[in-house]
Amino acid sequence: MAIQIPVVKGKTLSTEYWLGSLSFSAISKYVKLPENTDWDDVFGGKGGQEAQRKLAKTRVTNEIVPYLLNSDDAFFSSLALILVPSTGKPLKEGSDFKFIPIAADSKIGTLEIDESVDMFPADGQHRAAAIIDALKQDRGRMTPQEVPVVLLPYVDKEKLRQHFSDLNLNAKPVSQSIGYAFESRDPIVIVTKRIMKDVPLFEKRVNELSNSLARKSPDVITMGTLVQAHHILLEGLYGSKYKDESEITNLRQLDPADERVGVVAEKLRDVWEVVIDNIPEWDLLMNGKVSARELREGDEAKGTAGYVFAFGLGWQAIATAASALIKDERDDWSEDLAHCLRAVDWSKGGHWHGIAMVGDRVNNTGPGIKATAGYILRMGGLAAGTGEVGALVSAAPQDPK
Repeated sequence: MAIQIPVVKGKTLSTEYWLGSLSFSAISKYVKLPENTDWDDVFGGKGGQEAQRKLAKTRVTNEIVPYLLNSDDAFFSSLALILVPSTGKPLKEGSDFKFIPIAADSKIGTLEIDESVDMFPADGQHRAAAIIDALKQDRGRMTPQEVPVVLLPYVDKEKLRQHFSDLNLNAKPVSQSIGYAFESRDPIVIVTKRIMKDVPLFEKRVNELSNSLARKSPDVITMGTLVQAHHILLEGLYGSKYKDESEITNLRQLDPADERVGVVAEKLRDVWEVVIDNIPEWDLLMNGKVSARELREGDEAKGTAGYVFAFGLGWQAIATAASALIKDERDDWSEDLAHCLRAVDWSKGGHWHGIAMVGDRVNNTGPGIKATAGYILRMGGLAAGTGEVGALVSAAPQDPK
């Protein structure tokens, strides 16, 4: 039997949608959470994980459900639900749904959805999960409650992922890395995804889920940090208005494997090759002789303290130094960058205090990144003065405090 929902029909640019509300009982009946294995057949692979982040069950159980059960004025913002046919094909008017206006040309009416269509929470899976759990605990009180919904037609998996990216990159909280992982429009993110495949050190070693690396993480960098480093490098390669350069703007919505993406990615890859080739520890990691955790945190048994280059601050400071060299020297930057990287004692210690570290903590802040970039350049024998390089060297503390 079809479900009928009173709605208001709307459209933003090319995206059509319907605004309405669903009872908690209807949410429980028609919304399938991403972890539901039924999505495996629709999306392929790991099903719902292809288009959503992992459900934080502890947050649902300990925070959101009690909020619903214990509050008289609990309120949720709209759930964004994608109407997905069981076939996995685009939602089709007539067979999958009908909009019945209350009058000719009216945007107000009834949305009649075929029972074979499921609802996937592109935004609001934790709220939907909490509604389902709360309903189990207090059915009498929760059954008639309603939540606002925005209903969107399913087009394909990539469009669904883009909906997730749009909803979550433009509305916090969501980790920057996971937002980028689902992003398919931003040229810099597209190039970054290409680099994650083309640079051996980054392949399968980029954290796409969080903004920082856990102590035991086997990853060498977060996707958020890598994207930020690419913004820095592309400014050096293309100038301050790099985002408006046709070679960059033309990458919008391209597949990372596209050869046009490869043209830009090659310029970034050239920089990363110089960086990785001149920090020998990265070669040890790629050969399995040292772990990413050891490079960051050290190994007491070996008497090592870890290295500044292995932190987000290190990556961004190196990108800042490289960008300055590229801006000032254009075609002759690589030799100076290699010399600077080899000249630095990257081991964490007192010589970094007031530059990259405060006490025994790496100082991952904007001033810390800038000071570290200037220190790298100074250690390579470059002098304070005019230009991007000179300005960074001038800004770096003369002596660690």
